[in-house]
Amino acid sequence: MTEPAGVETRPGKAYDPDRDGRFFEWLRERSDWEAAARHRFVEEYRDGELRDDVFERYLVQDYQFLEAGARITALAASQAHTMAEMGRLSDSLAVLTGGENDYFQRAFDELDVPDGEREDPELHPTTAAFIDFMYRAGHDGGYEETLAFVAAAEWIYLDWCAYVAEADRERERWYLDEWVEIHVIDEFEAYTTWLCERLDTYGPLLSPERQRRVAEIFDRTVELEAAFFDAAYE
Repeated sequence: MTEPAGVETRPGKAYDPDRDGRFFEWLRERSDWEAAARHRFVEEYRDGELRDDVFERYLVQDYQFLEAGARITALAASQAHTMAEMGRLSDSLAVLTGGENDYFQRAFDELDVPDGEREDPELHPTTAAFIDFMYRAGHDGGYEETLAFVAAAEWIYLDWCAYVAEADRERERWYLDEWVEIHVIDEFEAYTTWLCERLDTYGPLLSPERQRRVAEIFDRTVELEAAFFDAAYE
């Protein structure tokens, strides 16, 4: 996958609330959602067939998003339209910099990941493209553009982890169960719902050009999530 040079709008149907329903639902429907949320990685995870080497590659690369995710969430907080939104986004930083970081370190210990691979691995091209896109989406746009990225990324996690959890399977590897559990707790679901509701509040008020830009960012985020799963097998 080539690195995106930026985010460009392309011709397409403009959002119509009478035809398309809620704004965040329109974003999801026009994306290739199933390619990410029901990827081979997800299905193998659900069936208990995911190999440790695949999960390790995924986890090592995913850890590189922790700081970037915290920074983009902080950016969204700085762009927020209200103090209440600033507070909600700021609260989410504590999760990224606290509980999730602790999980990664314990999982790395269990999987015998060397220190160098934890902190400074060779980035897969998809990981590098994803991080580059993350920063471009936020810094080249406004609050709604940043929300489009954050909401798509979190919603994908909520969807696929909830799907895996539905299988109610004993996987005998605590790091697989705990990674899912982190993303199906009520607090994470509430936060993801809140992000979607922010898009639903502000998206319909944007100009058609910015609506298309937000949609492009949402689409590209979903595409990169699927590509990130692909990379775990390479």
